[in-house]
Amino acid sequence: GKKNPNKALNIEYRMKNIQKYYRRLLKAILSEILLLKKYFMEKIQIALLQEVHLVDKEHSKLKQDWVDQAFYSSFSSNRRGVAILVHRAVPFVPESYKQDSEGRYILIQGSLWDKFITLMNIYAPNPPPPSFWTKVAAEQEEYKSPIMVLGGDFNCCSDEKKDRSPLMIQRKLSTRASLTKMLSDISLTDVWRTLNPLARDFTFYSNSHKSYSRIDYFFVPPQIMGQVTACSIGLIHISDHAPVYLQLSMADTAADKPRWHFPSYLLNDKDFKEKMEAEIKQFFDINDTSETSPEFLWESAKAYLRGFTISYMVHHKKTLQMKQNKLEMELKQAEATYKSQPTKVNFVKVQTIRAALDSVMNENAARSLFYQKQRMYEYGNKPSKYLAHLLNQRQHNNIASIRDMEGSRHFD
Repeated sequence: GKKNPNKALNIEYRMKNIQKYYRRLLKAILSEILLLKKYFMEKIQIALLQEVHLVDKEHSKLKQDWVDQAFYSSFSSNRRGVAILVHRAVPFVPESYKQDSEGRYILIQGSLWDKFITLMNIYAPNPPPPSFWTKVAAEQEEYKSPIMVLGGDFNCCSDEKKDRSPLMIQRKLSTRASLTKMLSDISLTDVWRTLNPLARDFTFYSNSHKSYSRIDYFFVPPQIMGQVTACSIGLIHISDHAPVYLQLSMADTAADKPRWHFPSYLLNDKDFKEKMEAEIKQFFDINDTSETSPEFLWESAKAYLRGFTISYMVHHKKTLQMKQNKLEMELKQAEATYKSQPTKVNFVKVQTIRAALDSVMNENAARSLFYQKQRMYEYGNKPSKYLAHLLNQRQHNNIASIRDMEGSRHFD
């Protein structure tokens, strides 16, 4: 019989959609790894992530390396989703939390260094309807505490003239008005704008509109603005949004220094192996004499080679960091030029620098992945401290609340 051309076209269309889906999925996974690595390198203590694109059972993937606690609200594997990640060195004790069924926000409340705090991470619809801000305000009022932090992707500008470039005339004023009213009702202030009243910087670039906008914010009550030590906007190079950094002055405790372990990923570094072989030969040529006992020689060799390894790692890390800092500075200058002069030449320059910066970040992520795979290979499913650590991550270390016979929850 004759072949049905419509059926062939339909199969080809579906195959293209599947390929696009897996390309987006791979890009999302890589971005997630790079972000976690970046936050680890920057010593981020609490991270607010939007567009996580994970279902409930997949959020355990976020609890690795520096992450000890992960709170999330999910929707589907390719839409929405938010998460709050807490560093293992941060003594946050959760007491209550609230998830949005549509993956739009997550709110957690608890104590941090003996201070009661409420954190809320949102990913607003585009454009956000007034009903969404009403819902956010209601959650803020219900979980009110002395320290309130509201952050995330708000998908609208609080000030069109200062927070968008170039200025777009046809914009709905109702979304901005609703956000302004919500912030006024619950008495929250824009941290970055308060510290930079006249500056212009942006957190998102729209390829379709060829425009920059500042739609990612941190809001806090005015009375705790004195505790804010810094608030800055990063670069747009891992995801399509720039990270916003907030520093709050709170009591801190010194963490115990971790025990040093040989980084097994260096075994794949050809330059390191060549230098290590030369150092070993030199050490034993000088110190292996009849007067030196084998026990002392071995212990001193371990100490010497550990010092060499640390020195090599520090040098390599500084070299990569200098390269990354240089590229970030070039990207910042190129973006500033493109923001003021949005020409094709300037756009290509921004993309070229961004690709080079991604290559450096990919190298750091690949090293982290190798170390993680090596650790999983060594331990496997054996009974060990590593397995105990993974199991403890799935369990609650504290009782946040108790429910009585009537169904009421008690937190004291």
